[in-house]
Amino acid sequence: MRKLADKIFIAIIAVLVLALAFSGFTIYKKSKDISKVEKEMNQAEQTITQNEEKISGLQQELDGAKSENEKIKSELDTAKNEKDKLQKENDSLKKQIETLKAKKNNSAQNTLENSAQNGQTSTQNPVNPSSGKKVCYLTFDDGPTSRTPEILKILKKYNVKATFFVINTSNINYIKQAYDEGHAIGLHSYSHNYAGIYKNVSAYMKDLQSISDKVYSIIGVRSDIMRFPGGSSNLVSKKYCRGIMTQLTKEVSEKGYAYFDWNVDSDDAGSSHSSYTRIVNNVLKGSDGKNSICVLMHDAESKTSTVQALPKIIEGLAARGFRFELLTSKVTGFHHGVNN
Repeated sequence: MRKLADKIFIAIIAVLVLALAFSGFTIYKKSKDISKVEKEMNQAEQTITQNEEKISGLQQELDGAKSENEKIKSELDTAKNEKDKLQKENDSLKKQIETLKAKKNNSAQNTLENSAQNGQTSTQNPVNPSSGKKVCYLTFDDGPTSRTPEILKILKKYNVKATFFVINTSNINYIKQAYDEGHAIGLHSYSHNYAGIYKNVSAYMKDLQSISDKVYSIIGVRSDIMRFPGGSSNLVSKKYCRGIMTQLTKEVSEKGYAYFDWNVDSDDAGSSHSSYTRIVNNVLKGSDGKNSICVLMHDAESKTSTVQALPKIIEGLAARGFRFELLTSKVTGFHHGVNN
């Protein structure tokens, strides 16, 4: 009986030892888990602290940017007010200048108008190609059109010669009248289709040859002067072929052509409804400070204002001492910077 009791006691002791060991292991494991969690919590707290510091720094930057923005806005408002003030002063000064110019040129213009109205001969007309120390080349693009005879009539009245850079129009035969009356015929293009002529060098030269042949068939003379559609500085050509204007300016020169841009723009192409007064002012203002000018105008159906402005342009430039001459291949200059 005692032996059985001893066995039972030993068994109980063993169970207790095992339970104690299991509890110790469980406590150890929980302790490690707790340590891990505490470590993760500490890292999270550090991250939160760092983020809060960053947030605080960003908030300070935002506050500073807001303050700077308000300062800039205030400066912009001040600048705008100053600009408006200067613009008003500038407009007032322009009116004064125009009034003074009108007074200065009034006598010369009245003489010109009376001369034209009385049908005086070229030797009596003050607008004479050989008069004046400064040179003007009047040029007309995109014709001939039904406006061409009107332009020729005005030029004849003032005994002034001009240069027509022509395209193939339904009125192309008007170039014969222009040529017979002593005006220069230059080449602009056959089609005036930017996408077609500027897709490659070959396409452009083919188009140029077509308008050259057409002009020759009408006036019996090969023209060696030309103007690129859009001018040599145009950027539209870049849409169709990069670098083509650099190639073309060299190519046409090698073929014996002289190309001309302009240094005075009437801006009559800017709008089909440009007032004749605006066109006149653009040309006269553009001539300021220049001794040699090449004036860009357009001979187009819609350019009624250009025709209306032409007499005042001639009168105004003559009063400023310009004589009127034709462009030839011997004339140098009037080249824009090539941008493609």
